[in-house]
Amino acid sequence: MAKRIPFPFDIKNVTEDEDKLVKKYYKGYVRPFIKVGPKEYFWMAGYGDHAEDIYNLGVRSDDIWVVSFSRSGTTWLQELVWLVANDLDYTGAAKDPLTKRFAFIEYPTQASEVRKPSVSGGHSATWNDYRDLHTLPSPRYVKSHVNLDCLPPKLLDTAKVFYIARHPLDVAVSFHFMHILFRYFDDGVQFKEFWDLYKRNLVLHAPLSAHVHEAWLKRNHPNMMFLFYEDMQMDLRKVIDRVTTFLGKEYTDEQKDKLAAHLTFDNMKKNNKVKTSTDADDDSEIKFLRKGKSGNWVKYFDTEELVKEAEEYMRKYLENTDMVFPTVN
Repeated sequence: MAKRIPFPFDIKNVTEDEDKLVKKYYKGYVRPFIKVGPKEYFWMAGYGDHAEDIYNLGVRSDDIWVVSFSRSGTTWLQELVWLVANDLDYTGAAKDPLTKRFAFIEYPTQASEVRKPSVSGGHSATWNDYRDLHTLPSPRYVKSHVNLDCLPPKLLDTAKVFYIARHPLDVAVSFHFMHILFRYFDDGVQFKEFWDLYKRNLVLHAPLSAHVHEAWLKRNHPNMMFLFYEDMQMDLRKVIDRVTTFLGKEYTDEQKDKLAAHLTFDNMKKNNKVKTSTDADDDSEIKFLRKGKSGNWVKYFDTEELVKEAEEYMRKYLENTDMVFPTVN
């Protein structure tokens, strides 16, 4: 058995004022929320209990990991990657949900400390996680929203890793609705309230900028494929070519065209194996697969004050980096 590596980052409680503020919104948590490492990633206390377990997960050479900040196109990329890696097995993809095909490793660490899990939704988010990942047969498919520096240190040198990033303001809007969909927040929480937490890095997984920049700096590693959500929107067929090459697969143009058709947003919304059973009515924003559009954030930054705050947020986000988000026409 490999020697256990101590978790290399400090874990501290948020301040009393911060904890009081976030508990106005995050329901069902008793212990103080935490910040992890020098970049102060925001988490529930449960992640702190198991950060070292996740850091010490064994990685196999035939693993395929999909890593992202929440609401960045993770589900879309998972379906693409799994099908390319599995010889375009649409029958297998139709049989098992993504929640079974990919182990969402940290999911249990986010659980409410008060609410009991739904009896009917035992596998609603994942069938497997960090506790039983080692029991799964190879090849394993792994999903995580943990930042790369807090994942197993030999991950990139051992396995194939995909990282997908999305425009930060679109992430903010989508993440707001996700917080309501999954009952982290009550229905009545308005976007402006969520934005006030988001820009202060007091929402799950934040800060977004640090999360993405960690991956961007490693984008040239031979085992890393860094993707933009916007690239998938603009030229999905080209992204399929990249993923196919990265995974060492060969498919005909006809096969790739069929995959692109399968992965259109409308088809993904209809696919019961990729969306969540908790989705609201079709006309609602409160759904797992919402709009599939870039630039939708403009609708929600609808005052002069919010526009200025968005501009300042983006200025800070992009300073000291050469990353540029693609513009979707």
